[in-house]
Amino acid sequence: MSAPAPRDRLSRFLLPAIGLLLAGTAAWFLVRPGSGLRPAPSTTAASSAAPAPLSASQVERGIERAREAVEKDASDAASWAMLAHSHEMVGRFEDAAKAYARLIELRPQDAQAHADYADALGVVNKGSLQGQPALLIARALELEPTNLKALVLAGKEAFERKQYAQAITMWDKALAATQDATMRRPIETSIAEARALGAPAGTPASASPAATAATFVTGRVTLAATLQSKVSPDDTVFIFARPADGKSRMPIALLRKRAGDLPLDFALDDTLAMVPTAKLSQHEQVLLGVRVSRRGDAIPVAGDLEGELGPVKLGSTGLTLEISRERP
Repeated sequence: MSAPAPRDRLSRFLLPAIGLLLAGTAAWFLVRPGSGLRPAPSTTAASSAAPAPLSASQVERGIERAREAVEKDASDAASWAMLAHSHEMVGRFEDAAKAYARLIELRPQDAQAHADYADALGVVNKGSLQGQPALLIARALELEPTNLKALVLAGKEAFERKQYAQAITMWDKALAATQDATMRRPIETSIAEARALGAPAGTPASASPAATAATFVTGRVTLAATLQSKVSPDDTVFIFARPADGKSRMPIALLRKRAGDLPLDFALDDTLAMVPTAKLSQHEQVLLGVRVSRRGDAIPVAGDLEGELGPVKLGSTGLTLEISRERP
């Protein structure tokens, strides 16, 4: 399974609300599962502001070089770190976890290595951070209480256990650890979701901290059993929201994933707007859609697999969006 978009590994778990981004290691943020590639230095002046991601062949060469280095010197921590990160880039999380295990043996005081190891194990465990990942996260925070990735993961782990107040506390600390707006927005959205889910039963909508500022919808995309044979792991999955009033079919939020990640959790919010002036938060209700494209482009064609849901209210969580039919 290959890694997602270039931003930062923190996004493998925070829900697409946190579903997407911590730029520095890979690409993530979702209070449930994602992942990403570290960008390579740009080779052209025109693209200097937006570095190109490493190609698959470049990553494979890096893996081979790192493997040769650790075979030559098993105590070379830098090469173990490179090997672990490179395995993640191509979605080999079990191999990445093994490399991280060796890395923390060599660097027992390295908080980031503990957080990265927990992250990789979480992917191997189908998105769960319970058990060993939770212990690694706790150790990372002992070593470095302000480690951004460890704080994000700690919030996700608490969210899994439905300890929403604890999740909010961890994510509040994560917000204090970064001023980067692209990282803060997904965390803020996940906090809003945790507040909504943690509100006492019967709380009036107006009294809920998230009710007046609902800017997201979250749920899970599933694939009908009858369509399993029609999907390849590298097919592209587009998850999107449209205005519920039907006046426009232009998506106001769009998330791109891989079919190999199905079933997958998603969150749509204003960070995924296609046009800055047309945002999810400007609507009380939206229609949700999902499409699997073999060609990987945004134009629907016959043979694409699709599904719809809605209208749904902003702030809705736990939705199920099924890929249920083939486009004629």
